[in-house]
Amino acid sequence: MTRAVGWGIVGCGDVADRKAGASFNAVPGSRLVSVMRRDAAGAEAFAARHGAAHWTTDPSAVIQHPDVDVVYVATPPANHLEFALAAADAGKPCLVEKPAGRSLVEFTKMRDAFRNLGLPLYVSYYRRHLPRFLKVKEILDSGVLGQIVSVDYRMSKPYRSSGWEADVAVSGGGNFYALACHMLDLFDFWFGALRLTGASTTNAIPRNTSEDAVALSFRTDEGIAGTALWNFAASHSGDRLIIDGVRGRMTLQGTATDKPITVDFDENAKARLSRSRAQRWLNKQRARFGIPTGTTYHFDKVERPHEHMLAAVTEAISRKMTTDNADAALRTAQLLDEALAPYYGGRKDAFWTQPERWQSLQACASRRNQGPLPEAYLLTEEQLNTFEREGYVGPFRCDADWQQLIVPVKKGRNRHLEEADLFKVCTHPSVIRRVAQVMGRSRFSLFKTRYVVKLPRSKAEVAWHQDVGDHNGGFTPDGKAVPTLAVWMGIDEIDPGNGGLEIIPGSNAALIGDYNKQIKSGLVESGALGEADLKRARPVVLKPGEFIIYHGWLLHGSSPNDSDRRRAGLNMRFAPPGLECEEEYLYIPIQTSEVAPSDRVFNNAVWNGQSNHAASTPTDLAQAG
Repeated sequence: MTRAVGWGIVGCGDVADRKAGASFNAVPGSRLVSVMRRDAAGAEAFAARHGAAHWTTDPSAVIQHPDVDVVYVATPPANHLEFALAAADAGKPCLVEKPAGRSLVEFTKMRDAFRNLGLPLYVSYYRRHLPRFLKVKEILDSGVLGQIVSVDYRMSKPYRSSGWEADVAVSGGGNFYALACHMLDLFDFWFGALRLTGASTTNAIPRNTSEDAVALSFRTDEGIAGTALWNFAASHSGDRLIIDGVRGRMTLQGTATDKPITVDFDENAKARLSRSRAQRWLNKQRARFGIPTGTTYHFDKVERPHEHMLAAVTEAISRKMTTDNADAALRTAQLLDEALAPYYGGRKDAFWTQPERWQSLQACASRRNQGPLPEAYLLTEEQLNTFEREGYVGPFRCDADWQQLIVPVKKGRNRHLEEADLFKVCTHPSVIRRVAQVMGRSRFSLFKTRYVVKLPRSKAEVAWHQDVGDHNGGFTPDGKAVPTLAVWMGIDEIDPGNGGLEIIPGSNAALIGDYNKQIKSGLVESGALGEADLKRARPVVLKPGEFIIYHGWLLHGSSPNDSDRRRAGLNMRFAPPGLECEEEYLYIPIQTSEVAPSDRVFNNAVWNGQSNHAASTPTDLAQAG
């Protein structure tokens, strides 16, 4: 080309900004022409920051721009196929962010479209172009390590909440799908095509529905045996790659762009080599490649990770070359899909629309609650009547492995989202099948949990209150308070002696006083609760592992713990279907087998949120109870 190659970016978000933005005008023969982002202010700021003459919120305006020669698609994977095909239709080469679509099916469609038109398609596996990874290739190709026998890779990272990357409909998978492709592409670069020989995938963080940890085993055409593990729910961070040959070992952080590489030789191997002609050959190789007996290579910090890749693509396009890395990227996409297919119940269709078939903790929780209702969990008509009349029922026995729970003294809210053992207790059939019968629904949501702990001799008391309103289910658009169902389970023995829970039977029939202030509502001080009401209070006595189910509007509280015993309990909260109102919570859907509800419970006006008027006097409350 007689002019600089013009680049257009569709999706100038964080990746394009940090890794690529400053490189387009720094690479010889390259210039940034047009950028697109849905947020106009963000697009304008990106253009100003990186020297683009044109910005827009319309992807087609970038793709069709007359000065754009190559399109860089840097959106989330859900949009890759659409915009890559649009670039192909416009007759322009394309660079797509990894992992190039949500599945092998989507990437294959892209690759085939560009092949049919004779256009190059690149995937941004930029590490192949960086000096550190080229040095690994150079050492391996030199033969100084001898025949490569095995490859062992381990990446571990503690869980961290993320944005669209955790949404399978947008990303096509979880952290493994988003990040493992870099290392698999490097393996392909260094060792050739990989053949998957085994895979194991798991979900360990209940908040996530995507994969959290994946272990792979593989072989190469040269017979190299490989293992790799990616764990994104680990207690510690790690990133280590060991490449073992018969004469030496290479050790490095796998994906770091500037960390050292260490090459070592076994002392016994060196002794054997010193007595043979191979020693002379080895010395020549060491001299040629600068590898003494054990050395560490150091690398400069990489300020703009994409720059080397962009330079290579720019040169190829300026010379009108059609060679690209699409076939190598396709091999990586095949490995990803093969590894993840069992977890997602297949990946040849729109699997992201069917989370119920995945192997996530959430989907497994619903599957555990399918099938015939166990007789041990069947509630009698009398028990259902008790709940309707008094607002609570129980105690029942939790058959989950609750003894393994670690009870925090503080910060015990919503730990079911991060701790699988707690999530499994909250979704165990001994809990869920009974909740379904009381609620009269086969589908509902778990949205809140809390450990409630009183240490020995604690003076803390909880005032009478109802769990209603803000942070406790919220309000429907027409202003009605959402009724919820709660499970209160004893971790310790619970009784009046250690500040146990107390309830006022039947008090869920009406909302009283300034209920939205909850424990600060001052119901006794304001006179909303009278002496006659307090006399009806009843202690809840529970053995460890026992629980009651109660209506969220049931008045409850607790006194100080004057004993030498800890009082620890677990509160779980469930919302009826269609009433998932509060944005601060993650409502986890639970699906059970159909429950034949009691007509009285199912059609109860209070339960359906139709009785939302506060009782004006204590007498009204007593009558409602």
